[in-house]
Amino acid sequence: MSFTATTRRILLLLALSATVACSPSGSASPSSSAGPSDPSAASSAPSPASSSPSGSLVLVGRIVTMDEPAVAEALLIEDGTVTAVGTRDEVLALAGDQVPVMDIGQNVAYPGFIDAHSHWIGDRDYYGLDSASEAMQAALERGWTSIAELWVNQERLTELETLAADDALPLRVDAYLALNEPAVDGDHFGDWYADREPGPITDWLRIQGLKVHLDHGVDLLWEAAELNATILAANEAGWQVAIHAITTEAHEMALDALEAALGPSGPNPLHHRIEHAIQVTDAQLARMVAMQLPVVIHLDTAVADWLGDPHDLTDLGGETAWLTRWQDFVDAGLHVAGATDAPWIFPDFIMTDDIGRPVDQIAGGMDPIGRVYREPPEWMAAQLLTAEEGLRAVTLDAAFALGDEARRGHLATGTLGDVTILSGDVTTATPDEIRAMTVIATIVNGVIAFCTEPGACP
Repeated sequence: MSFTATTRRILLLLALSATVACSPSGSASPSSSAGPSDPSAASSAPSPASSSPSGSLVLVGRIVTMDEPAVAEALLIEDGTVTAVGTRDEVLALAGDQVPVMDIGQNVAYPGFIDAHSHWIGDRDYYGLDSASEAMQAALERGWTSIAELWVNQERLTELETLAADDALPLRVDAYLALNEPAVDGDHFGDWYADREPGPITDWLRIQGLKVHLDHGVDLLWEAAELNATILAANEAGWQVAIHAITTEAHEMALDALEAALGPSGPNPLHHRIEHAIQVTDAQLARMVAMQLPVVIHLDTAVADWLGDPHDLTDLGGETAWLTRWQDFVDAGLHVAGATDAPWIFPDFIMTDDIGRPVDQIAGGMDPIGRVYREPPEWMAAQLLTAEEGLRAVTLDAAFALGDEARRGHLATGTLGDVTILSGDVTTATPDEIRAMTVIATIVNGVIAFCTEPGACP
């Protein structure tokens, strides 16, 4: 398949799960500055590793908390929960002698990165992996501690629940139950979710919300009356709804349905959210702000690639002022989450080592150079984010989009012990330097789920 065909497919399917074979039955945070300490080496041949079974660990080094203090010298995780953040001496004194200590040297620790919209597990066949464990390992190796699976039918739900029951989830999974197939004339599944409630299955699996695939390319997949009734019923039952919307027409329909359920000025306690938010008018942005709707966008280069194709831009009406309004979303005060949409951003569904990573989201927001179209257009370059804003998109705002901002996306007493350690400080680096950073370790619930050099990890 040529790259032109790939970008055409992304326009038609953008960010959504594969067309499935089977349908279901029945708060502001401070940014940090740089200041590396001592070096530590990393191996060129990564392999999995784990910490003590207790899920307790002390990290010593530069720790970006996305909380107060903005940067800490040490962090204590006990039984999977952060219990202390502070100076090295303070934390070591609290930890005692029984808790393993990991000195991260000149590397930098961050709150565990959250992929707020992906299909790592459900669509693994598309990018050549045979098992869920391989897919989750690929996510861990890239530095993700949480992944949201945004199209889960009954078959996929059963698989996730089985993995959870078997203690076979090495990272956190937030599942969104599909309400329709992502295709013109595709099936709608009705309220198959109604016999259950949203919430955690285990500490590792949450059935978080519902997924509405509203448009497919430029084609709408729902009638307004059906959508309005569906959103209203879900909201009244306590379910968060994630709505896939690309075009202004889809956004208008989504906002009408959400406004009917929430009222024109919210509030939005369930964190109903808009996925992709590619083409948004000023009036629609104002309505999103009034209803307090988080948006989940893709800062990596896939968007630059398909919008760089003049044919695809024509399909969207050619109005560039309404496209990829990343900085406008941030300036308007929305929670803006960054996400991979893996594997749908992989050119020709080929997963390489330099794609699908948190660092790609952060760098892509700063410098959206495509993998095919190397020069981003002026209108896209006018919507760039800072490194701090990109970091927030894969931590704090990603956690908000999942409705779990109290426990994830920052490091403070009482938060989950999820940490990603990178080889550098993204807050002071250029986009190219960020893309060149490597994952040193991925820690989930105080357990080292991945380490580039197992000998350096306790």
